[in-house]
Amino acid sequence: MENVKAVILPGIVFGVLMGIFYVFQSGVITTAIISGVISGLLFGIGMYFFTVSKTLKRQAQIKIAEGEDLIFSGAANHFVNREGVGGQLYLLSNKIQFQSHNFNIQPHGLVIEIKQIKKVAFYNILGIIPTGISIYTKDGKQEKFVVNNRKIWKENIEKIISEGN
Repeated sequence: MENVKAVILPGIVFGVLMGIFYVFQSGVITTAIISGVISGLLFGIGMYFFTVSKTLKRQAQIKIAEGEDLIFSGAANHFVNREGVGGQLYLLSNKIQFQSHNFNIQPHGLVIEIKQIKKVAFYNILGIIPTGISIYTKDGKQEKFVVNNRKIWKENIEKIISEGN
């Protein structure tokens, strides 16, 4: 169900933008509306199958070391040089780890030790979409992620931080 929610909004946005494009292209509003709805549905369906792909999950899988506990995980985008790099974000008992899949321009992994986290905050994508979390480290870095269930992510990270103090 999480994947379905994650593709509905992009499908709607894509459909509206394509509908506007079709209005200017054809000048016929009915055609534009129908084309926009069909484009949005096809884009949403395509995104759904992309996000549930077993290949993506396998590429973004991490090894959990002995003594580490997996607290929470989910699909995420990590912003690197303006690219939202897709992959999986993992919250372990001692670190946050991001692992991208290979369908990115900048595939990579990132590890942030819990003891290095100064603050976790929310931000809105494009100023309106409430799916972003920022992790600020003690050395002044900021790492931005787009996640589902950002409140759960923030609560779990802050809980682990407070238990470590």
